[in-house]
Amino acid sequence: MSDILTIDTSKDLYTNSKPLEPLPLFDDNHPYLSKVMPDYDTTALPNTKMTNLVQQLKMTMKRYGGIGLSANQCGVIERIFVIGHEDFSLTCINPKVVELSEDLASQSEGCLSYPGLYLKIKRPSWIVGEFTTEEGKTERMRMEGVTARCFLHELDHMDGKKFVELVGPATLMTAKRKQEKMMKKFVRKQKKK
Repeated sequence: MSDILTIDTSKDLYTNSKPLEPLPLFDDNHPYLSKVMPDYDTTALPNTKMTNLVQQLKMTMKRYGGIGLSANQCGVIERIFVIGHEDFSLTCINPKVVELSEDLASQSEGCLSYPGLYLKIKRPSWIVGEFTTEEGKTERMRMEGVTARCFLHELDHMDGKKFVELVGPATLMTAKRKQEKMMKKFVRKQKKK
């Protein structure tokens, strides 16, 4: 009598019995931060793999106290980022800007891959962004203020641009000195605990 091998196709191969965990966060030296992310095949959405990735990105963003996180900051070569906070969350797959304001606003920005480094960056006051959601729906949304700024910052990550490239060398050097002082102060506080 011969045994017949059967595969249970009713189960999702990406379902993981282990609970999802935050992803590792790469610092400014990682080559993925300089790499243009390829478009994601949105015809495969929705799928469990993407849902899990989105959850892990949100968990990682929350763990490090951010308001935006791109997949490549965590070593994932996918054109996706998440932005938001406790009351608002947006998942953007294959994001792009379709319209932007001519007036610019200068505001301080930070980046989870550059802990403690803050730079004043000029960006459009408002934008119209287009992206695909994790459910596979194409959305077009007008954003302004911090939301627009965050969208543009994360879109830069998708295009392999670092926010440190948006300022001059003198501005960057001054900001890095402040960063060093802040980090030393943080380490001293941690040692006292």
